[in-house]
Amino acid sequence: MSKISKMKFRNLGVWDVLKKADFWKKFSEKHGADFKIKTTVSKDLNRLEMTIQYNGVSISFSESDTRPLFIDCNFKYSESLAWFEISKIDFIEKIIAMFGRNKISSYNKDFNRKYLVKTVDNYRVKSIINNKNITGLILKQNLTYIGGKQDKSGAFHLTVNVHRNVNSLEQLETVYGLATALIDELKGHKKQRSQTNRR
Repeated sequence: MSKISKMKFRNLGVWDVLKKADFWKKFSEKHGADFKIKTTVSKDLNRLEMTIQYNGVSISFSESDTRPLFIDCNFKYSESLAWFEISKIDFIEKIIAMFGRNKISSYNKDFNRKYLVKTVDNYRVKSIINNKNITGLILKQNLTYIGGKQDKSGAFHLTVNVHRNVNSLEQLETVYGLATALIDELKGHKKQRSQTNRR
């Protein structure tokens, strides 16, 4: 591993992801996902990769010995949502948020205590963090980061950083449920807006 890689992942440590391969395989068989185990040329580091199709959206899972679990997906989104971030709140951010004029809050008080939400589009993001299913899944799995960004072509890029908190089939099902709930919620904006425009 290069010096740069060691510095980048020094706070995460090295994990043996092969211990998770069995329940990843069971998940892939249940959902018809494409599951692969990749090994470096030196055969000292491993990476788990999985891709699953959900309502026309390709969702990718990846976790390696040196990199925590990330879930990524891209899909066409005709609405205008430039970007949003949901992240675990640290002490300094908590103090800043207390005095912030435009703090974005959920109906879920526990969520508000643990997470900081940033965006330039409060209306659309509030519908996400006020979705009880979504906030419940975020809190249940103690997620680190969720981010979304739209590019110039209209494609929306959604990323979920699950850190090292998925260690069972049940937990993998939970984060998959969160990813699909986020996709449904974002696509729901499109449907609601289209219905409103037709009236």
